[in-house]
Amino acid sequence: MSVGERREQIVSFVEERGFMSVKELSHLCDVSQMTIRRDLTWLDEHERVRRVYGGATLPQPSGTPVPAPEDRDRLFLKPEGSLVDRVDVLIAPSVDPSYDRILLDRVEKRNIPIVAESLSIGCEEAVVSVDNHGAGMALGRWVGHFAQEHWGGQALALDLSYRLTNTQARSHGFLAGLTEVLPSGQVILSINAQSQFKTAYDLTTDALTVHPNINVIFAINDTTAWGAIQACRDLGRDPESLLVVPFGLEGDTLRNALMSGQYCKVGLAMFPEIVGRVCVEAAIQAYNGLPLARQMVTPYAVLTTATLPEFYTQGEETWRINWDTVRDRLSIPLGIERTTRKKGVAYPGRIGFIIPFREHEWYRNLISCMRNYVAPLGIELETVDADRSMRSEMDLRRREIAHVAADMVSPGDVILIDAGQVTTYLAERLAQKKDITVITNSLDVSHVLKDNPDIALISTGGLVRPSTQSLIGHTAELALRELRADKLFLTVTGITLGFGLSHTDMAEVPVKQAMLRAAREVVLLADHAVFGQESVAQVAPTEAVHRVITDEALPASVRLELKKLGIEVVVARV
Repeated sequence: MSVGERREQIVSFVEERGFMSVKELSHLCDVSQMTIRRDLTWLDEHERVRRVYGGATLPQPSGTPVPAPEDRDRLFLKPEGSLVDRVDVLIAPSVDPSYDRILLDRVEKRNIPIVAESLSIGCEEAVVSVDNHGAGMALGRWVGHFAQEHWGGQALALDLSYRLTNTQARSHGFLAGLTEVLPSGQVILSINAQSQFKTAYDLTTDALTVHPNINVIFAINDTTAWGAIQACRDLGRDPESLLVVPFGLEGDTLRNALMSGQYCKVGLAMFPEIVGRVCVEAAIQAYNGLPLARQMVTPYAVLTTATLPEFYTQGEETWRINWDTVRDRLSIPLGIERTTRKKGVAYPGRIGFIIPFREHEWYRNLISCMRNYVAPLGIELETVDADRSMRSEMDLRRREIAHVAADMVSPGDVILIDAGQVTTYLAERLAQKKDITVITNSLDVSHVLKDNPDIALISTGGLVRPSTQSLIGHTAELALRELRADKLFLTVTGITLGFGLSHTDMAEVPVKQAMLRAAREVVLLADHAVFGQESVAQVAPTEAVHRVITDEALPASVRLELKKLGIEVVVARV
């Protein structure tokens, strides 16, 4: 199979399933994970798939607004190293526990203040957010009155929700407001639409097919609302018999949909123009060490076709906020009229902003508003996509783990090296060493070390496993029975105290077990994300390990439990 054919196959798999992990793709395409990562990077750059942490998902679907290439490149900068190392203050929402741990670890070391946008990250100076539950209730009440006037009091809703606490609050508030006005109103289905256009489209299509009596669709943001609207259109549903209710009105797409007066007749406006400025002002105050309210509540408004033009004016290209209306009607938690630097105030040189969903109009407009606001103040705004940042950060940590492991190798040592990305990085560190013997089942490790005449390189032989570039099977296991090593550098995909060391690829497990028997000392190379995971097949009890090299994001409680088992924990500091 050629490179082009393999990449087309990858696109087909992603289109069929919506998300594919690197491991799944490497197995299905019968190539190494490193090769798959290169393919996904190429496909992402050519907008065939979207590269995300751990795999790939669908690109931005047709029908969903996408910024021009030059705008996308301007808004979403590719990180070089860690964002936290380059900024004076950070604006960031909570992304997921693993990413948050890494971010907090970095921030704590650098003593960088954080302003959380939308959702708490854990150690921020302030959270800038709308009252999600209250706003949801206001929207639910409006829909309840609408159903009374137009549908004889019948309101049967599909809730396109999401897993985060703020989006859950929107859904719960909407139902509370609906049933306050209309006790008979109910949510027939509440489904996680993953905050994606295609998922929302598919769920809406299926839900309306199975439950044709649904007449209200509540969407926790514009992306899911737009997916629902497209599904309603494709199904040929009568716009007068079905209402799509967006929480956000984040950009032109849903504002235009609202003004069309078809499926969307009402929406909850969160005003990115206001939120962006409040985030910047909070960041400046945090940088100066000034006290901030822990929760900074930004305003919202329930807008209809009649009231949207009061808050926004439609220009030739885009809708623009009416600041006079904002000042008269809305309460804003901070002054947001700064146009020049004020004396006696220290200004950060660079503010960082992390984006969880780069395709959402909310974040594109938020970034644009913040960038326009900070420009006269001489502040640079740097934005980083969370997926890209996560990949970059994890790669950096694995390289540092490999660096620490390489320092444990001395002249005269005989070492066993397992297959894996981190062990390939280890081999790169060992490439300049002298007077060591390396036994490995990794083709990547062998390739890195093969040209050094001062390293005795022993391959276990065996059947080639293309997906991981490892050697497996009876030949490899037999060779390891006849060999002994001072140290084994082992990798696995899961570690828990109960299940022990585990691995996703069952064919590799017997070789790992043979390596364990051949080594006098077992050194586990494992970043924090491996801990707490139980993969398919057990490799060995946790006590089989003598030493663990990990990164700083591993919780202290886990480190303590490992030490209780007599395992030395070495933390690689980035």
